[in-house]
Amino acid sequence: MSVPEPVLGDPLAESAVAVPPAIAPPAIDIPASHEHARARRAAGVRGWLLTAFLFLAPTVAYWPATFHEYGLRDDYSNLREAHEEPGKIVQFCASHARPIYGWLLQSTYGQTGSVHELQWMRLIASLILGALSLVTFRSLRSLGWSFNTSLCVALTVALVPSSQVIAAWAVGWPYAAAALLAFGVFFVTDGALAMGPDAGTGRLLAQWLVALSLMVVSALIYQPSAMFYVVPLAAGLIAQRGRTLEQSVRWVGAHLIFVVLALGLAYCTMTVLYSSDVFVKSGRVAFEHHWGDKIGWFLTEALPNALSLLVLNDNHHLDRALYLGCAGLVGLILIAGACLEWRRYGRARGILWWGGLLGLPLFAFSISLVASEHYATYRTVLAMTAVLACFLVASLDRLTERWAAANRGLLASLLLGTAFCAAQHHAYALIAVPQGNEWKLILDGAKQVRLTPTGRPRIFAIASTPADISTATIYHDEFGSLSSNSEWVPKEMFKRAIHDLHPGIANINARYEFATGPKVPADQHFDLIIDMRRLRQFYTDN
Repeated sequence: MSVPEPVLGDPLAESAVAVPPAIAPPAIDIPASHEHARARRAAGVRGWLLTAFLFLAPTVAYWPATFHEYGLRDDYSNLREAHEEPGKIVQFCASHARPIYGWLLQSTYGQTGSVHELQWMRLIASLILGALSLVTFRSLRSLGWSFNTSLCVALTVALVPSSQVIAAWAVGWPYAAAALLAFGVFFVTDGALAMGPDAGTGRLLAQWLVALSLMVVSALIYQPSAMFYVVPLAAGLIAQRGRTLEQSVRWVGAHLIFVVLALGLAYCTMTVLYSSDVFVKSGRVAFEHHWGDKIGWFLTEALPNALSLLVLNDNHHLDRALYLGCAGLVGLILIAGACLEWRRYGRARGILWWGGLLGLPLFAFSISLVASEHYATYRTVLAMTAVLACFLVASLDRLTERWAAANRGLLASLLLGTAFCAAQHHAYALIAVPQGNEWKLILDGAKQVRLTPTGRPRIFAIASTPADISTATIYHDEFGSLSSNSEWVPKEMFKRAIHDLHPGIANINARYEFATGPKVPADQHFDLIIDMRRLRQFYTDN
């Protein structure tokens, strides 16, 4: 992967004295060479420690959630379908224009034999987020960012609410993989743009084809994550002051045109597959027509979710003031940073900064904007959040550059420490624990069922209701949500529990009868009743 050479704000100073080698040959200093070797070894150790820290930080943050035993609504059906109905997951995901996503889920669920083993899929998600954090740090350094600001952005990206959802969902690891792939495509494309005519037509064409192919693959995994391509674009725009306004506009425009062409090619590919009856198109794959409503939805739902990096949104508007206050504070810092950039570096630089701040987050969220759905979820705002994080860290760096180094370090440590604790708490207390409570009720019920070759015990599950949530906070189908308040999920959960408890029994589904509903039918007898409304007994105000 080729990366552009850093363009620094100030040129490096040349050596004050230049001595020709012929006049003053270097003396051999054995102690100095030993000292240099020790310094290189120390630098190497520090480099490896930094690499391990960035790569493993998400795993440490999400460890409690990763290894808690639970699944989400789709996990139970995906486990069954991957083994009993191969290809169904691919067909379903392809109907939503994500066939490679379906293939990745089919492959991993096909290798997963129980709910307990879902922990390895969540671990994969955390490790990919770690790789994304490491690549972000290295890439920002190559683009001209300082060590500290690169580190802050890299850690923030791995700890935002979008990453929390990805790490806590077994189905979420391809989201992170698509983002990582798109991030790498940026540098392949930037290398192709930087190639001169001397590079040769064949090499240039090959690099463009590689970039285009990888971007299409990323889009066919998960389109919102493919927009992570915009993150290094924003980072380069922020750091590289050596370009003129015209050069920067051409550079950004070339990258945006490439993204539009790649997404268009992905869309055309799926259109051909739909028209050829290879896959069936879902009604959810549609374009937006009511732009007034969509803009209002974006400003009141999606954008505040991306801006509020520490406080979660909530369907019940609990802590609404804190949530909006966090989003508002981030917005004010972004505005102050843009104004300061204009004042210090001139009108052209200010226009460029404002254009990037207003345009690039919008472009990073463009897939969800052009789609007809009005469903604000954290998993769809990852790219926009990361772009805003780049501008936020850069703005804080500008605003505090006259502070003492110790005070700046303290501020960064407080903010990142808070983000780490919030990420760990949200993923564990608002996803792993409530979903684990539901799984425990079903599993405990399944343990009471006695399977015999002749008898068929009858089981009834009383479905949970929204009032039975075990957390104070709930946001859509992500944080604090219920899986069992539906007609089909309790049935899939019980099937999974019976399979996990009796893996050696063939055709086990024929050994029992299962039904679910809001209440037990008065005219029927059941051998076991599982009351999912007991979830309220686990209620915790988080």
